[in-house]
Amino acid sequence: MSKNQKLWTTEEDLFLRKQYGQMTFQRMGEHLNRSKESVNKRIIRLNLRSEENCLRKKWTTEQDPFLKENIDIMNNREIGNHLGKSPSSVATRIKILKLARKETLRRWTGQEDEYLLKYYGSKSLEHISRRLQRSIPALESRLNRLGLYGVRAYTGNITVYELASCLQIDVHTIYKWIQKKELPHKITRAKTRKFVGVEVSAFWKWAEQNKKLLNFSRIPTNTLLPEPDWVRKQRKYDYYNRPKYEKKQWTEEEDARLWYMFYEEGRTQQEIGQLIGRSRYGVQRRLNRLRKKKLTT
Repeated sequence: MSKNQKLWTTEEDLFLRKQYGQMTFQRMGEHLNRSKESVNKRIIRLNLRSEENCLRKKWTTEQDPFLKENIDIMNNREIGNHLGKSPSSVATRIKILKLARKETLRRWTGQEDEYLLKYYGSKSLEHISRRLQRSIPALESRLNRLGLYGVRAYTGNITVYELASCLQIDVHTIYKWIQKKELPHKITRAKTRKFVGVEVSAFWKWAEQNKKLLNFSRIPTNTLLPEPDWVRKQRKYDYYNRPKYEKKQWTEEEDARLWYMFYEEGRTQQEIGQLIGRSRYGVQRRLNRLRKKKLTT
């Protein structure tokens, strides 16, 4: 073993034992920040191939319906990525079940990739799905192919936009934490776009040392998994001790109401703040951001 080679931890070995046969080597490697070859060697060393958890496990009753449902909207590789199967295994299963695609799968275009990368992280996958007329599994698979591996479900990483949504705060606050409070983050590049991601477990470690920056009572239970035990006690404490409107996230309804009251009704920022439970400075900052947003759209 070379001096620079990273030792395998007990937690990583447990992850391999649990996911072997459920996830591909590539997917497990990206989750653990290791190469596919390293995962393969560790599986051999752990003697997992001789156990029941074999990659050639029989297709389950849950996997067949997924295959039938998505055969017309996903290719074999995309289906395999979700089921932990190889593309050839998916092709064989299609033949066994005597399935056939209604028409040739629609290839991804450069314009679709550009739109996906532009709005991923700032708009929901449901919104992008409707816009591109693609299924959410197809979007996730395409992001994987573009180098943005399946954010929350598989890697434990989330974008700053997703983190802001979970914490119910403004995304600019997350960026301030990164710049001024040393919030751990990782930058991923896909084509011309740069994504800032946060690893969930690293966030919780940081949050435990920076409790005053968050109102835990506003964070829904188990919205960021795995959630440490101390969060439950802190959530209860903040519920009874933190200001009611502290760092409250603006909703689309509030934005529309704010815009109407200021520009249509001619109300002052102080009046609007009193009506919607915000400070005058909070109203002022939100108006500035809404103006910039409208100028760029």
